[in-house]
Amino acid sequence: MAKFLSEEWIKQYAEVWNNDEELVSGLKGFNATIKYFIEGSDQPPVYIKVEDGKVVEAGLAEEGKEYDFEMWASIDNWKKLATGELGPKKAMMFRKLKFKGDMATAMAKMGPFSKSLQDMSQVPTDW
Repeated sequence: MAKFLSEEWIKQYAEVWNNDEELVSGLKGFNATIKYFIEGSDQPPVYIKVEDGKVVEAGLAEEGKEYDFEMWASIDNWKKLATGELGPKKAMMFRKLKFKGDMATAMAKMGPFSKSLQDMSQVPTDW
């Protein structure tokens, strides 16, 4: 069991992502770097690099590096997002999930984006 959003966890999440055919096919042609972190935590941020819908890199985010998208929330809100108790649209609207990046692209990919957050619950996690 890996600590949520640790380097070990994000690498396991990348495997879950790549094994989700619905998610990968929904993001066909999508390329981006995505940084994730816990609001108010000293834990270092992590990232994934997506090419044509598949994660090709995952690990610790580099300080000072620009990422196409950044997402952050409290640990409680991350847990609610992963379990589906809180949807990403509602979470962003009420600022429970903070987001930085091209909003038009995010909205166009909301289905797969929601699926990617729900896939977080498939990683054995130490919250």
